[in-house]
Amino acid sequence: AGGANMASHTSRRTQDVESLTGCDLKGVRVLVVGAGGIGCELVKNLVLSGFEHITMIDLDTIDYSNLNRQFLFRAADVNESKAKVAKKAVLAFPHAASLSIDAHLGDIKDTEQFGPDFFKTFNIVLNALDNVDARRHVNRLCLSVGIPLIESGTEGYVGQVRAIVKGKTKCFECDPPRVQKTFPICTIRNHPEKPVHCISWAKELLFKKLFGGEETDLVDTAEEGADGEADGGPPDGDGAAAAPPPPPPLKQQEGESGADFARRVFSAVFEDDVQRLLNMEVLWEKRRPPVKVELAKLALPDAAATAREEQRAWSVEESAAVLLASVERIFTQRASEVGSLAFDKDDDDAMDFVAAAANLRCATFHIPLQSRWEIKGIAGRIIHAIATTNAVIAGFIVLEAFKVLRSVQAAGGDLSKASIDACRYCVCNRHLSGPKENQLLLRMRLEAPEPKCYVCTGSTSTLELDTASFTVRSLVEQVVIKFLSFNKPTIDLTNELTHKTVLLWEGEDKDEGGGEEGELHGDKPLDSLPVKLGPGVVLEVEDTTQALKCKIALTHTLLDKEEHPSGFRFIAAADEAAAAPPAPAEEDSPGGDGSRKRRKVAEGDAAVAGAEPSGGAGSGVVVADDDDDVIMLE
Repeated sequence: AGGANMASHTSRRTQDVESLTGCDLKGVRVLVVGAGGIGCELVKNLVLSGFEHITMIDLDTIDYSNLNRQFLFRAADVNESKAKVAKKAVLAFPHAASLSIDAHLGDIKDTEQFGPDFFKTFNIVLNALDNVDARRHVNRLCLSVGIPLIESGTEGYVGQVRAIVKGKTKCFECDPPRVQKTFPICTIRNHPEKPVHCISWAKELLFKKLFGGEETDLVDTAEEGADGEADGGPPDGDGAAAAPPPPPPLKQQEGESGADFARRVFSAVFEDDVQRLLNMEVLWEKRRPPVKVELAKLALPDAAATAREEQRAWSVEESAAVLLASVERIFTQRASEVGSLAFDKDDDDAMDFVAAAANLRCATFHIPLQSRWEIKGIAGRIIHAIATTNAVIAGFIVLEAFKVLRSVQAAGGDLSKASIDACRYCVCNRHLSGPKENQLLLRMRLEAPEPKCYVCTGSTSTLELDTASFTVRSLVEQVVIKFLSFNKPTIDLTNELTHKTVLLWEGEDKDEGGGEEGELHGDKPLDSLPVKLGPGVVLEVEDTTQALKCKIALTHTLLDKEEHPSGFRFIAAADEAAAAPPAPAEEDSPGGDGSRKRRKVAEGDAAVAGAEPSGGAGSGVVVADDDDDVIMLE
């Protein structure tokens, strides 16, 4: 009887939903990409709204840190597939008798399983992803097969949702991709100015030097010569100051205890290396010089008790005690891992070491100390998630999905004829916004596609770089794959005036001979190829796994290294638009006469309303993602 009552109640709910939304859910197939913070809320909403055919994909397994916000998971589910556990959990909710859920533990970029033919089997795709690379991939596949996509993302209290429909709205890549934040290596090694510099030094340099087997000098001795030369000092000859000698390797000696080695490391890093920096006097002519942290003068407290204090900043003495204890533990209890140990924010020894070393580095350079919690968030690239934001955004996703599906059904299933006038770009803000500064949730009309977008309109973009030093391999790996997120690109260099073409790189679906040719060009500079660069010469990039083709014009340019540390500049029309001051955003709000009036959002609010926590397109704030890390450049 209970089952019959539940089925009856679920049937009524489904009827109510269909009556309210004007959308027939029978036969609608939905693909949900991601089963994390947003994904858990989303699949729950879909089931309770009466959707019958749901497919979920997520490549992750459940971690303890997920349990505070991904409410479908329990401690017993740790290390299990997120998608499969979410499926099991929502099947316990009231649902339609015809409900079917397929759950996959896999990577959405695995085109062997989830290629264009797979996407064609769905009526709509809902993104609940946490990284830009996968979002770009899904965006491209949905455009290529003509399926509507609802894009979303959150960052703390901020979130956004919008529909992406081919030919009708901006796609995820219509606005320029974000340039990753980078710091010159000399800043990290010699004169840090912010906590993030010190955290990066502790994680990327000192940790890898001691535990990861990477031998590197923690002091950049080349900078003194460069600065001295810039100041008019003699670049070489008898008048040049001799560079300080490199320090001895930080290796544990035979018979040396872990505790003794830890103290030697401390003295070498926070006393000897700081003295080496002080000897480079030119660095401190316009900067406050660092101070040594002398171990012999410190009264060390209990390290174990200090390490448990995550929410407050440790003192210098406490940081010293924790650093010594963590080095001793690793070299005593985990000696077999030394030389290959990688940083993991969930490894207590590693996290204690990085937090303590970063704070000691901060103290050396007069930078405010940070708590272990704050350091973990930066070193582990954590965007602290808020369950309420995820719930709000998941609700918006389903509402926007209903609008798109209703329009497509009204157009007889033809997406090209469907109207998206009812769809909105939905934003959840941390602070009150809007014309009266009384709204946390804003809705704006969707924008038309960017005419010069290389993804959805096929426009030719421009790539500026030094063609004498950039090789084909660097072009492929750094620009085409890493920066532009192609999977398996095939790249031709073509002179459109003479119609001469040379294959630079082999992707898929080419004959075997082409692959050998691609390899032959791999390490050649771009200016030494058979097709000479000049007017009419373009790169033709094709990726069959994403059903994407684009053209990129190559331009030889010597770029400023500080302004463009990556060594290249990718230019699309949207870049020029982004450089101009943004026009105030417009918000829909009810007029006093009941009509819909267009009101201008204040310029300050526009910056908030235009934020794109999805981590991708948009001229506003962009969310950090799994690939968002401090990159130190040589």
